[in-house]
Amino acid sequence: MGVAVHRDEDPWGDGEGAVRAELAVHPAATWLYVGEPHGILRIPLGADGRPEAPAEWTPGIRPYGLAVDATGSCLYVTDPPGGRLLWHALDPAGRPVRGVGWQVYTPAGPDLAAAVAAHPFLPLLYVADREGTSAATLLPLGHGGRPDDEGTAALRVRGTSPLHQGLAVHPAGTRLYVSDPDERALNVVALRPDGRADPDGPARTLTLQVPSAPGPLAVHPAAACLYFADRETGALHRAGLAPDGLPDPDTGPERLPGLTAPRCTGVAVHPRGTYLYASATVTLAVTALDPRTGRPSGRPVTLPLPRHRP
Repeated sequence: MGVAVHRDEDPWGDGEGAVRAELAVHPAATWLYVGEPHGILRIPLGADGRPEAPAEWTPGIRPYGLAVDATGSCLYVTDPPGGRLLWHALDPAGRPVRGVGWQVYTPAGPDLAAAVAAHPFLPLLYVADREGTSAATLLPLGHGGRPDDEGTAALRVRGTSPLHQGLAVHPAGTRLYVSDPDERALNVVALRPDGRADPDGPARTLTLQVPSAPGPLAVHPAAACLYFADRETGALHRAGLAPDGLPDPDTGPERLPGLTAPRCTGVAVHPRGTYLYASATVTLAVTALDPRTGRPSGRPVTLPLPRHRP
């Protein structure tokens, strides 16, 4: 699992306190994408999901959020300071297509924040908003993965603080999960079959108060649980989910022993549910999971992240 090369210390300005989401896994389970100050690392994954060496690097983009679409054909990157969403075509193995550069989309509506999540099977993205009036903007994806302003829609969540939120989507596409560390809450938004929010809006949002300050989010592919990192301590937590995607009413979030990512910048799960990954500024925390329940099945390991010096 050794992937270490030199990596400079970089404090990474927090972008006005925005929750970052700089970690994503390709749907084909070939690569783990990790944001870093000068580009994006691609760490190869073994057959079981274990990170391997050597890592590859895509320069030139400083990501604040990362997501791969449902087909695995495009990698999306948020750039809140520039007010942009960028995307790059990927080959079937998950590498950037040669000879094709980054494409740029500038939202016509509210300014985007860092967090971004892809619908598990529809051509849709959910992008966190800077404004406090909505939790996220739904962006339909058109030809070649290009976001389409025509079909955008706001998904509203009561009580959500602007910028301070992570996003994740239930594997069945029925729920959008929105973290709010300022309110110490997890919001669960009901989604229709077309991926849009229930027309009742905030009335169809469940708010679960939690004892920690949830930041980046990820959902286990078997939909057994939701993972989140405590924004204040970096501790990783697991919240059980009922079959309908709502938090299990009989259990509260549990801390995963020994698994921390101080100043966590992203949480992701292997597509087969075998590993949980959590990135920090210079490290990657990894733990094996029971693919059925999503509970840890081994001791967590913390790896130094590679860093390319430009």
